[in-house]
Amino acid sequence: MKSLLALLALVALAACTSKAPPQPDDQAVLALGIKGATLVEPRLVSSGQYDEAQFSKLPALGYQTVIQLRPASEEGTGWEEAKAKELGLDFVRIPVDGAKGLTEENARKLDAALRNRSGGTLVACSSGNRVGGLIALRAHFCGGKPPEQALEEGRKAGLAKAEPEVRKVLGLPEPK
Repeated sequence: MKSLLALLALVALAACTSKAPPQPDDQAVLALGIKGATLVEPRLVSSGQYDEAQFSKLPALGYQTVIQLRPASEEGTGWEEAKAKELGLDFVRIPVDGAKGLTEENARKLDAALRNRSGGTLVACSSGNRVGGLIALRAHFCGGKPPEQALEEGRKAGLAKAEPEVRKVLGLPEPK
């Protein structure tokens, strides 16, 4: 009985002293200076391309998942997989080849990655435009939101130059 109590005490001590991941700090992630960083919703930031120093700070700020929409062949990217492994980050690459990659299929891939995330999540491309486009398409195809409302969500998440392509995919006319 004594040994069982001693074992239970050790387990309880280990549980109390084990280091839990930090709570996601959205404002601190926005303060890193990543181009186009925008809070989409709590624990979800849309952004342009980060540098290695910014990327390395994410785990300490409670951001445990990074979803990169740039193909690894684009200049300035492709290094993240190795760095994420070193840092213990979950890293997902969904290669979106410019505006032509803003498709329902890629929106569903983003939705799956976001449903499987842990901690805070950063979704990035070069400027935030592709992120905003896929956020809009995800809101419509996966969230059932009307096209105009989905488009507005995309704009808030960084959609700009690719809006005409997103409008086509959503079945919306060109603005007058």
